[in-house]
Amino acid sequence: MPQRTPLPRRLATGATLAATMATTCLTAARAAAPPGKSAPAEETSRPQLVTARTRADPRKLADIQKGGKVFFADGFESPQSLKKYFEVRGLTDGRAKLTTDPKLAHAGKGALELTAKANNARESGAGASGWFGPAGYDRVYFRRYIRFAADYDQGNLNHVGGGLAAVAGADRWRAMGSAGIRPRGDDHFNSSFEPWRAWGRWAAPGYMFLYTYWMDMKRDRDGHFWGNMLEPTQAERIAPQRDRWYCLEHMIAANRPGKADGELAAWIDGKLYIHYVGIRWRTSDEVKLKRFDIGVYVHQARKDNTVWYDDVALSTGYVGPEIAKNAR
Repeated sequence: MPQRTPLPRRLATGATLAATMATTCLTAARAAAPPGKSAPAEETSRPQLVTARTRADPRKLADIQKGGKVFFADGFESPQSLKKYFEVRGLTDGRAKLTTDPKLAHAGKGALELTAKANNARESGAGASGWFGPAGYDRVYFRRYIRFAADYDQGNLNHVGGGLAAVAGADRWRAMGSAGIRPRGDDHFNSSFEPWRAWGRWAAPGYMFLYTYWMDMKRDRDGHFWGNMLEPTQAERIAPQRDRWYCLEHMIAANRPGKADGELAAWIDGKLYIHYVGIRWRTSDEVKLKRFDIGVYVHQARKDNTVWYDDVALSTGYVGPEIAKNAR
């Protein structure tokens, strides 16, 4: 089973999902307890992949793609954009900056440029985190455009693409730096939409999947709970090309406490890519979606790796792609 190296607390806040996602072992299959220990017996619910079924049913597809109210939007057209985020990592040293070159923007003239600088094969990253609590939502759709630089090559491991986090309470920093720890159900959960190279089997940046922490996640062999991979079937994996814009969107719908009826879905350029149901995200309805993150984090940065984000939107319903005259 592939493993990643855990990130230190502060740097963990710099990659997708402000740090809860910054982790390492991809645990898609059943994992064993560490030597000499046995995992406690516990009631769990495993997510069910239903993408093909949803696509084939016009009613179900229309339901999951029903529009809603957009409550956050940012096209990065002015310096005021950065005030919408409670943390921007890399602003003082140029790892994070607004670009005003229309050739680098998806639409208009602005985009957010983030660079994981070369760091002698040590970790490096940049990003921004936004807060839409404390009330939060039980269902959120997160749409953004991303473009990987023509020479983007993370080596093996990275966190890039953006993610959503749910927490209890009003602390916007809650659960940041909790990599390797399984959520209890009454505290937090999260998921990011990001690429994975499968140890070099895929060209950079790799194929897209959902890197996820929740109360029923599987334990790794080392005894930790690194993010689990929730992905499409092998035949449907999509790897983004570099130097072009992609519309990424993913949705989390929280379960009713006591029920395993939560959902997780993702779209690429407006086509449903992944849909999971039967998820037990939480045990308390105090845990609601309240935070999002956009960023780039490279575990062993041997070169500069840059991405651009643009046209970010969060909504209570499906957003979908938008037509941009200068899109490339």
